[in-house]
Amino acid sequence: MTLFYVAAHALVRRAGRYLVTRRSADNDYMPLKWDLPGGTVEPGETLEDALIREVFEETGLKVEVRGVLHVYSDRHSLPARQTVQCVYACDHVAGEVRLNPSEHTAFAWLDAGDLRSLDAIGFLADLVHSGQFTTGT
Repeated sequence: MTLFYVAAHALVRRAGRYLVTRRSADNDYMPLKWDLPGGTVEPGETLEDALIREVFEETGLKVEVRGVLHVYSDRHSLPARQTVQCVYACDHVAGEVRLNPSEHTAFAWLDAGDLRSLDAIGFLADLVHSGQFTTGT
């Protein structure tokens, strides 16, 4: 039986640049890949509530959720597990980035074009190469 998970991730925009985080070398899932803050929805949470919580837990930032940009289905762990990952456009509201080094060890604020050159996790690579993401996002 396949277990299904739903995750929400934030493409956080601040001053025309976008936040990316690099996964820790010790992370058991896709170490050292560039990622977006976010994570799995917990029971009783909406996607948006989970997104706001995860972004704050992982970065210390407060964000405003603007809307869904992209949906990606991670099938790499089938038949045991499948994760549906929803990427939301978000605006930075407050705070400075503070990373938990057990999860992420680096971050960068990049122009939209720079996102294409990253060694990125699946959903982020799929988003930036899909043609759906533009500098006006």
